[in-house]
Amino acid sequence: MGLQSKLFRGDPKLEAAAVHDAAHIMLSASGPHVYKIQTALTLLDGAVISADEVQRTFYGTSTASAVLAYKRKRNIINRNYQTHADDIVGKMTMASLDSEMLQKEILPLPPVQIKPLSFHRSHAPRSPLLLAFLAPSQPLDLNLGAASATAGTVAGPNILPGPNVVLEMRRREIGSIVVTDGWPGSVEVADPTIVTIAPDAPVPPSKSCLVVDDPQRFKVFAGNTLGRTTITAQASISGSTASIDVAVKKFFTPPDFHPGVNHGHTPCGNWPAIQANPNNAPGLQGGVLEVMCRFMSPLQLVNQAKSLVFTDKPIATKHLDWYLTNGHGNDFIEDDNIKDWVTRDSGIRHRLKREIFHGGRRPKKEGHFTFEQDEFADDTAGQDFRFAFGAIDRVDFEVDPSDDTVRIWFQDRYEWHPVYPGLYEFKDGDGVRETNCLHAALVELKDSGAADFWMKGEAIVPLSLIITP
Repeated sequence: MGLQSKLFRGDPKLEAAAVHDAAHIMLSASGPHVYKIQTALTLLDGAVISADEVQRTFYGTSTASAVLAYKRKRNIINRNYQTHADDIVGKMTMASLDSEMLQKEILPLPPVQIKPLSFHRSHAPRSPLLLAFLAPSQPLDLNLGAASATAGTVAGPNILPGPNVVLEMRRREIGSIVVTDGWPGSVEVADPTIVTIAPDAPVPPSKSCLVVDDPQRFKVFAGNTLGRTTITAQASISGSTASIDVAVKKFFTPPDFHPGVNHGHTPCGNWPAIQANPNNAPGLQGGVLEVMCRFMSPLQLVNQAKSLVFTDKPIATKHLDWYLTNGHGNDFIEDDNIKDWVTRDSGIRHRLKREIFHGGRRPKKEGHFTFEQDEFADDTAGQDFRFAFGAIDRVDFEVDPSDDTVRIWFQDRYEWHPVYPGLYEFKDGDGVRETNCLHAALVELKDSGAADFWMKGEAIVPLSLIITP
């Protein structure tokens, strides 16, 4: 019959030592089996073994001394060839250690606990759909808990002092946790590319560490990778586990705005030349505008376009009015509009989903992209935002892995782009459109007080909004 105690059973080296003389364990041995012997000696006899030997799981002189003391106390001597006890763990010693540990394990033990000692917050449980999208960077088995696959939300792991606690850290920051009732046992990080751990003793940070004291503090080291992972403690004797999520994030500060291109077109002062050659690209809209352009002033043409095109576009109308009379060139704060944009326009949601959850790889936690006019949804909401924002040179985003939110921001120029050789300076990115003469009319109205302005703002939305079908 093999070893029976929870601490020893199933360990191949200890099982072998219990039945084969050639598998005895002695000085200079190392590995998890040595740590289990050290643990048993400490639990059963209060043995004092050097912290260095325990952390290295090394059978050194203090471990050998503890083995010898244990055997002397119990008179464990092989009378076939010995007259006194030695410091080797063989068949008789393993049998004794196993029997005593089995009796000790019968006693009820408190479950292991992990408590955060640095900054942490409680957050709502993650949905199964969100976990599925995060799977490339977040092992599901460490987060699903006891919840069924069809549950509406996922139960948090066994975390104290409350459910769904997340330890929050910045890049290159050092946090701290304490493990209680976890000795003997181990602590392990699911994704060491995000954080590593080390006991307060001078041990290099790694993916996993032994618990050699009760309670025991561990330092948590954040690297450069933004993301969220799980630290799990497992007690060897009680068999209990506890987990805590750790998120490495950019704590929300004012975003770093990257202004788009400022073309800065100026009026040419020659509206009759534009009326003579509206220069619109072919198309129905261009044809209608061309006829109106020949008989209308710039203001009349703009007002006519507003009545034809902007009546079902309230957000675009606000931007146009800000350009014409209200803004005087001041920034237009887009915070509410950006949140509304992501909420109502499937075009930007699809783009964010593609940017964050790209190709089945680890989800991106930050980045930026250009958003083109044809990416807005072809519906009422999408076209309202298209006429309000136009193409956006740079949209930035960053994901908060503790809150499961995403922040979106941009600073882009609201301006018009007429293309008329000899009348306006050609700027990179300009192109002839069906509405070319309308663009010219809007630039000409700068002589009457119209002014380009910066559209600038940020919004935070749930990450689940991005992945919802």
